[in-house]
Amino acid sequence: MECDFRITERRYGTTVHLVPAGEFGCEAVPVWDTVESGIDGSVAVVVCDMARVRFMDVTGLNRLIAFAEALLARGTALFVVNVRTQPAHVMDLLDDLADRGEVLFDGPGEGPTAVLRRTLTDRATAVRNRAAEDEERALRPRDAQRPV
Repeated sequence: MECDFRITERRYGTTVHLVPAGEFGCEAVPVWDTVESGIDGSVAVVVCDMARVRFMDVTGLNRLIAFAEALLARGTALFVVNVRTQPAHVMDLLDDLADRGEVLFDGPGEGPTAVLRRTLTDRATAVRNRAAEDEERALRPRDAQRPV
């Protein structure tokens, strides 16, 4: 079977905008590998617009999580937006399964897809909180209430 998965990439200064399209499964992993290898250290932010991903299986989700963790490790922010119903359902299922395992073994924690669910508001709050800590000043009241 032929892989219909593709990723359109656009660069805007230090920001990369990715638009994956098609079915994100095991056949799509090499396409994702190629795109990831092209993202260098000059990139500060990656926005991944998932609006055209009509299907994602666990293999695709695991590849996306690995991509997010690799970006995070080198200090590049990732924002995944416009996730359709089916891929969101797979993300929810993986988190639910992880929650059940943590209850049995490790206690409560963040689900494996937490790195994909960050919002721009979360990022801005984290930056403001870090600046407040560095400057040894109080957090803004609404930022203190928001878990980041």
